[in-house]
Amino acid sequence: MTPDQQSLLEALEAALRPEARIGSAWLTGSLGAGQSDAWSDIDITLVSAADDSPGLLSDLMRADGPLPATILRLSQFGRLVNGTTPDLMRFDLMLTTPEEFARQDLAGVRLLFGDAGQAPPERQSRPQDPTAAAKRIESLVTEFLRILSLAPVAVGRREWVVMQDGVGHLRRLLIELMLEENGIGPAERGGAKKLYPFLTTEQIAELEALVPPRAIEAELLAANRDLRDRFLPRARRVAADRGATWPADWEAAVTSGLARDLPALG
Repeated sequence: MTPDQQSLLEALEAALRPEARIGSAWLTGSLGAGQSDAWSDIDITLVSAADDSPGLLSDLMRADGPLPATILRLSQFGRLVNGTTPDLMRFDLMLTTPEEFARQDLAGVRLLFGDAGQAPPERQSRPQDPTAAAKRIESLVTEFLRILSLAPVAVGRREWVVMQDGVGHLRRLLIELMLEENGIGPAERGGAKKLYPFLTTEQIAELEALVPPRAIEAELLAANRDLRDRFLPRARRVAADRGATWPADWEAAVTSGLARDLPALG
């Protein structure tokens, strides 16, 4: 934890500790798990009774409330306060009930103050469900082929910006496939701003080498071909390894349609 993170954490703890509606407060996220870096947010879970949460959330969102000064403060999902300080440090305060908190994993939390008896039970790590992993891979392949099949529509309408979005979607699916290849399911991935620790050196190099296409037909077609040629062979290997069902009929239909409607891609 950096000095700035420690300072913000102490300010948040001092602001929250007097609040009687908070049964306990826990440091969570990468800091709570001991896996933080200098850019990690401060994530705190506040355990309170369900009836107290709406009023507590409202008070935490008040500009004249107890929290440290923020340049931006958002309320999300009816239970989350997302704050950004004038120095662009960030914190998330998640409101949860004792019953909900009990379903979390003790390994990723640290008590800041309050009732230690509200700690979730320690759980043994469980292996991933192979059936669930296979279903995720099947879904990735199906969606990749679906996006690829829409290329003739974008070309026919000359919607090059839309086609750029499609390329971005295909790239994201390739990343998801790489994570699955490494045995990293959704529960193991952490926050949205951290990816490289879950990828191999080869995978990182491959992703960094991808050339973002300009809104030009030839470059967009080349990007689609490149991503197709990277994704599908890898997906076949991963699907076979995980026991996933390959959508052969869907792939054949997409391949036939592209050959007919967009030979440059088919």
